[in-house]
Amino acid sequence: METTTSSGEVDSGFVYMMERLPQERLVCAIANVAHAKQILEETLDYARSRMAFGQPIGRFQHSKFLLAELVTKIEVTEAFVDRCVVAHSEGRLTAVDAAKAKWWTSEVQNAVLDHCVQLHGGYGFMNEYRVARAWRDARVTKIWAGSNEIMKELIGRELGL
Repeated sequence: METTTSSGEVDSGFVYMMERLPQERLVCAIANVAHAKQILEETLDYARSRMAFGQPIGRFQHSKFLLAELVTKIEVTEAFVDRCVVAHSEGRLTAVDAAKAKWWTSEVQNAVLDHCVQLHGGYGFMNEYRVARAWRDARVTKIWAGSNEIMKELIGRELGL
């Protein structure tokens, strides 16, 4: 009976998958923040051009403040993800930091996209607009590669809880 293959030990697939979970979660984190950033950029363009009450909606104080918050949240999240990418490339990314990145970016992504839909008004819920499809598609990121509740469990264990 053969016990090895060109890609690993027979019956070791689960072990290999578990060893690669931090990388998978990092890839998810990168995709989450990139997705949110792109839709936010499209929403900024929309806020600059969509007129209401004689001015672009982005000029209203609420919209301006909200967009400032969202851009900042994305940039801060990108900085953490970048730190995780460097750690991974140096072989130092821990399972807990990968869990933090996956959890946080999926939460940020969903929050940012929810606001983007709202800023688009009724158009934000129409499939003809990318923001509607992006908002719908983002929901699964809180589930795949381990649900966000599992990510928090891993983080909490690291805290000795």
